[in-house]
Amino acid sequence: MTADRQRPGDVEPDRDEASAPAVPPPDDDPPVAPEAPPVPAGSEDVPVAAPAGLPPATDPVPRWLRSGAAIAWRLLVLVAAIALAAYALAYLRIVVLPIIVAILVSTVLSPATRWLTRHRFSDGAAALTVLLGAIAVLVTALTMAGAAVARQVADLGDSVQEGIREAGDALSEPPFDVSQADIDRYIDNAGDQLSDSSGALTGGVVHGAVLAGEVITGLIIMLLLLFFFLKDGPKLWRWVVDTFGGRQRTRLDELARRSYFALTGYVRGLVLVGAADATMIGAGLAILGVPLVIPLMLLTFLAAFVPLIGAFSAGLAAVLIALVDGGLVTALIVLGLVIAVQQVEGHLLYPLIMGRTIHIHPIAVILALATGGILAGIIGVFISVPILTVAATALAFARDTRGPPVQAPAPAPPAPAQPG
Repeated sequence: MTADRQRPGDVEPDRDEASAPAVPPPDDDPPVAPEAPPVPAGSEDVPVAAPAGLPPATDPVPRWLRSGAAIAWRLLVLVAAIALAAYALAYLRIVVLPIIVAILVSTVLSPATRWLTRHRFSDGAAALTVLLGAIAVLVTALTMAGAAVARQVADLGDSVQEGIREAGDALSEPPFDVSQADIDRYIDNAGDQLSDSSGALTGGVVHGAVLAGEVITGLIIMLLLLFFFLKDGPKLWRWVVDTFGGRQRTRLDELARRSYFALTGYVRGLVLVGAADATMIGAGLAILGVPLVIPLMLLTFLAAFVPLIGAFSAGLAAVLIALVDGGLVTALIVLGLVIAVQQVEGHLLYPLIMGRTIHIHPIAVILALATGGILAGIIGVFISVPILTVAATALAFARDTRGPPVQAPAPAPPAPAQPG
């Protein structure tokens, strides 16, 4: 039997069908999903944890309420920490305030100290020379102001008495029609009340003596700190960075340098603005013949270191003295002079002098002054703006040193098509 002989019952295939390639049958059934991994025995009743950051499906508290509560208690903790720090600073004011004043004054005196150091002065000799020179200038200014007050206090006292008599005459005329007997009775009652309150006055004197002792102690501490800041300032700061800096010593050092530079610009700007205000107001008062020109100039200069409140207080003192000495017309002229000087200061001097070093909106300054006054009185008003300056510098530093945002990975290019 040959190999190609057909068996019985076999059908000979068509030669064309036999030569065609085999085609797989069509797949009418849908693709079958892969089977889930088997669940370990005993774990059927274990609840599945929700993804991180999402509340459980059965939690009745809405997500917005959970987020609001989390933010609220963090804000409460932050406010409590700020209040505790403010209370600690106020309690330790006899130490904290001299440190702050010494730092502010060192920003003005350190250039002179460095200049003397470059001209063959030792660090201690340069610091001592600059410190004694600053004390001499301050004592000279106070002596000149005291001499001016001593020369003009008699004339000012006569002017006050004349003003009181004029006020009494005005009260005795319409529309007040107060008799001289009533005026004398009011004066006597005021004297009696003053005598009755002698105990309170005595307590006030004792409190004033305690306050004077604190001021003298703080002044001594401030002078000692200022001497060492001028002498060993860079060494002291290097020790602080090496001791407390840790891994962030470079960032801490850069932040401190920026903050000190901002404080330097702030204090120097205040000195220039105060000198300009005192010169303009002093010239106007001298032309009008108002007494106590030099003391008012010194008061205006010192008031520049307390923003807003200081300028208002110095201007009010000048207006009152002009009212007592020269009458209503002179007082109104002085008031116009003070307003004009304040406008020049706010629109010309501050933008030109401080615009390059300090970028703080006036609203922030007002809020800082109000907060400082509530927490620590006049001391808080004095140190609030320097603290705000340092805080703004720290925020700007954090913003500048923040890392670049993380970019989402680009989608992969499509795979090249396979040749058919």
